[in-house]
Amino acid sequence: MSESAAALPTPPSKRRVFASRLFSTLILWALLAVAFQWRSNWLVIAITGFFGVAGAVEYYRLLRADPHARSFNALGFVICFAYWATVIWWTMTHHSEPPMWLDLAALTASVHGSFLLCYRQQLEGALTLQRIFNTVFGVVYTVIFFGFIARLMYFRPDGNGITGLFLVLFLVMVTKFSDMGAYVVGVLFGKHKMIPHISPAKSWEGFVGAFIGSFAAAAVLLALMPEKIAPITWMHGMILAPVLCATAVTGDLAESVLKRCVAIKDTGHALPGIGGVLDLTDSLLFTAPVFYFYLSAIAR
Repeated sequence: MSESAAALPTPPSKRRVFASRLFSTLILWALLAVAFQWRSNWLVIAITGFFGVAGAVEYYRLLRADPHARSFNALGFVICFAYWATVIWWTMTHHSEPPMWLDLAALTASVHGSFLLCYRQQLEGALTLQRIFNTVFGVVYTVIFFGFIARLMYFRPDGNGITGLFLVLFLVMVTKFSDMGAYVVGVLFGKHKMIPHISPAKSWEGFVGAFIGSFAAAAVLLALMPEKIAPITWMHGMILAPVLCATAVTGDLAESVLKRCVAIKDTGHALPGIGGVLDLTDSLLFTAPVFYFYLSAIAR
């Protein structure tokens, strides 16, 4: 055995990875439980804002290999931070969902700002276009998509925010139980690779487990608190479960595409057993807007 091979670290066992993942998951669920116990809208939005900003930091950190893109990455982060600061201020003062113009303002600022930065330096062909795209995409991916959770908090307000809280609970549980179902079933029974050139660890057995987890979470919530998650009925719940599951899997794979393109395994190490913040929220980034638009179609 060569010295370089001997120096390679031993990969953690599946049991250790599962224990670390379970610990991180329990901590995150505990935070959400505290917010629900206090019936606190601002706490849920503050937690969402924290993960939103942290996700933006991780995304723009992925692009640090290009030293000339630092100003573009800084612009994207500033817009993300300003967006969440405005969302928190708006919801605390107006007690209503953030206006849609805020998303359009963030998108407009990212496009205008990116081109303004181009005027300061020599153009580098497609590389310059890539920097512009990376900046604008980062705002859409880590801010506008995740911001729909804040909108759900004030969807069909009932005077005390309880409706929005339980709609967010439905979204998070169906999405994350889909993730957990895919992970557990994939680890135990996964043999047939799903899309190995994007994510070698994902299997078709895990895909089935994702649907089992999402249906189970939706059924439990519909059985225990049907009045609190209105307008979601059993019919809508059974439609939303596979839709959110498929969207969650798509969001997970989308982040895998990003990581493959920059040749990294995890976006960070903030959460033991999970990775970075984006590794945790990738599925919610995709399911939150889909859930919001579905509710808007059936309830407004």
